Amino acid sequence: MDTWSLVLFMVAGFIAVTALVRLMLAHRNRLLAEFRSRMRAARKRRRGPEAGGAEQSGGAA
Repeated sequence: MDTWSLVLFMVAGFIAVTALVRLMLAHRNRLLAEFRSRMRAARKRRRGPEAGGAEQSGGAA
């Protein structure tokens, strides 16, 4: 393997690894956003009836 072949191989490897890392980070960010929205919705569902019940009983008294 001559020098230029080695240099081209290294550059191609660097580009491939960089592209893979960017794809993995984008996927991770999408998963985190989905997880956070699901957790927010679950928290809202859990707190919703309790807060609504307290307001209704407070308003009736």
